[in-house]
Amino acid sequence: MEDIEIDIIDDFEMFQTIRNTWESIYNADHQARFFSSWIWLSGVLKRYDQFHESWFILAAKSRSRGSEYVAFFPLYLTALENPDGSFHSELVMAGVADADHVGFICLPEYEIAVSSAFAAFLQQEEWWTFELDNIATIEGRISLILKEFLTEGFELKERCYVSDLDHIDNNIVPYIDLPGTWEQYLQTVVSSNTRHKIRRFFRKIEDSSEFHLTYANADNFEDHLEVLLELWRSNWESRKGADQCQKILDKIGHTLRHCFEHQALSLSALWQGEKPLGAIANLLDWSHKTVLFLIGGRDDTVKDLAPGIILHADAIRDAIQKGFQVYDFLLGNEAYKFSFGAKERRIKIVAIERKHLLNPIQPLNIRLIPKALQIAASYQQTNQLSQAEQAYRQILRVQPQYPEALYNLGVVMHHQGDYPTAEECFRSLLQLQPNDVRAWFSLGNLYQIQEQLLEAEKVYRQALMLQPQSSNVAFALYHNLGYALQQQNKWDDAIACYQTARELKPDSIEAEVIWANALYAQGTLPPEQQEHYAVINATLGNKRQQAGDLKVAIAYYQQAITMNPELAEAYYTLGRALQKQERWEDAISAYQRAQELQPEVREIAVCLANAFYAQGTLPLDQQVHYATVNSELGDECQQMGDDNGAIECYQQAIAMNPALVEAYLALGLVLQKQKRWEAAIAAYQKVQTLQPDNLQAELGIAAVLHAQNKLSIEDQARYAALSYELGNAQRQAGDLKSAIESYRQAITLRPDLVEVRNHLRLALQDQGNVKIKVSCAKQ
Repeated sequence: MEDIEIDIIDDFEMFQTIRNTWESIYNADHQARFFSSWIWLSGVLKRYDQFHESWFILAAKSRSRGSEYVAFFPLYLTALENPDGSFHSELVMAGVADADHVGFICLPEYEIAVSSAFAAFLQQEEWWTFELDNIATIEGRISLILKEFLTEGFELKERCYVSDLDHIDNNIVPYIDLPGTWEQYLQTVVSSNTRHKIRRFFRKIEDSSEFHLTYANADNFEDHLEVLLELWRSNWESRKGADQCQKILDKIGHTLRHCFEHQALSLSALWQGEKPLGAIANLLDWSHKTVLFLIGGRDDTVKDLAPGIILHADAIRDAIQKGFQVYDFLLGNEAYKFSFGAKERRIKIVAIERKHLLNPIQPLNIRLIPKALQIAASYQQTNQLSQAEQAYRQILRVQPQYPEALYNLGVVMHHQGDYPTAEECFRSLLQLQPNDVRAWFSLGNLYQIQEQLLEAEKVYRQALMLQPQSSNVAFALYHNLGYALQQQNKWDDAIACYQTARELKPDSIEAEVIWANALYAQGTLPPEQQEHYAVINATLGNKRQQAGDLKVAIAYYQQAITMNPELAEAYYTLGRALQKQERWEDAISAYQRAQELQPEVREIAVCLANAFYAQGTLPLDQQVHYATVNSELGDECQQMGDDNGAIECYQQAIAMNPALVEAYLALGLVLQKQKRWEAAIAAYQKVQTLQPDNLQAELGIAAVLHAQNKLSIEDQARYAALSYELGNAQRQAGDLKSAIESYRQAITLRPDLVEVRNHLRLALQDQGNVKIKVSCAKQ
């Protein structure tokens, strides 16, 4: 048995230095595939680095060969999220694409020894699952590694992938063994029907001045790439959705450019005059004499020509002429691939899972801490505090003194009301970084909220002694110190702090208002300024309410009312904030005072009715009326772009009148816009319960399924036609808003429907929406 040593390569510059060795091993390895080549992986690893993803390469050397490497195993680590916010580390093979994958490249004579060494190393790494995608079903190199995991500590699970939408079996890789000449291929590989079809299409192109083929070169590559990607988008956007399509195209564009730069790409297009009918991109593995079909796109409206057949046949002919031996279609058993004489290889996916019977806590690989921190911060920003807490705690189990995790966990625990744990986090961070101003500031806030005002004052002053460089930080410190002093009735010192804060940020409305409020409390704010600052307090209250900070918002509203007891808007918005806290009696009092001051305002009357309804004191006959009014307010919120406000109104309408169909439909639509798929479907299904033949509800459910890639091509066409018909009926009835929505839904389902685009343009023109009308006409 060879004595194998393992090095770790996890830096792209180091990866570049081993190119010659890598390519030497790749050329000698007859099992290797293009997706393990240096060219392919250099592009993949660059993209990993671009998105701060974690990768590393196991580099094996044999002592019998000195310092020379004999095998490379590129791997990728990702942090998968558990429902509670914690993570588990998943290890996968780097570079895997839509083809069978060999895993690692190796000089053949070292295969057994290297497999054992790689497996032993990986068993010591921290991961929960090790996913080996697209490996051959026949006994091969990767099976040598799998055998090393047939122990009590691991469980192997196999799975396959067949598309639910079109039933394509992606466990099959069709490929063609190419003969020596094009004529041999036509005579011995394809059927007579395919042979005649190819020849007929080629003659049509060669004899025509209308049709022609072009090939990408350095001068026209970007033009060809744009044609290919836009054709692909037109084929797939209706199934995958615009956002997902764009992500795929960004990645594919990067990949194709990289391969073209390294002379490993062929890109061709078929044209009718200046109109592109189709395009394909093939990867070129010169070492292993293989052409690999990566991506193609075609104009689906072309009926008298077959762009896909022509382009593939031309690519196969070119491959034979250049001495390639294999034309690989990659994953998927689509029928057209076998019409070219393809045979099949089968692949599978194997997942190795650790059993961890004695330790239920799933491990987090130390390389994944930056990624885990990023995900934890995302939880925190979206107010998923329980998940954020679990994520930060898991990071700290791996690195107990990780400053960013300590600080953020302290902030999370503060927001969750666990003040002792928050203080412990900030104190631990200050032991590591005594001059961390943000930790002192957060500690001061923690003391202030617990009304430990003297401690808060000391901590804020300590932070200021550190001379924070940022004027924003200094401003916040003086502001909060001023508030702590104000709460202790140290008014002169408080006003001095507020004045310093104003000087640091002269344009800050908050600083000016806090200063004015302090003067008002001291009785030194001129009467003519009180009404002005009342309005500004109310405005700041609105901002804090929108941010979810109800406590501060209520304080601003109360200050506004104190300065100007006739300010109806402040009573109304105070009522809204109190209602969110379910302080119904206080909310009703605020609404009633607002209504006394402005009895004609509909929104005040509706909010007062909603509060009475919540208290169970709104008469039944008024519930039906205010249900409709709430639904109308929801429509107005949608028109203004306030989707959350619209949802609140629709839900209130439904609570008051559970049979209000239009509220369910509108609610479903806005939930759909927010990609809250299950809730949207539930709203549409409620409509179907109330009105089983309601077409809008059926189309709404279809739209949600389409957005989730769960709608078949046949159903897409059917629902596009129904949406179009509904739009026409709505337009004839004068309901332009609904008609426009229906036309847009039809186009989403079938982007190629030119007639629908024309009707949408006309409806927008009728509505007077010039800007959208012009953009639609250009499509």
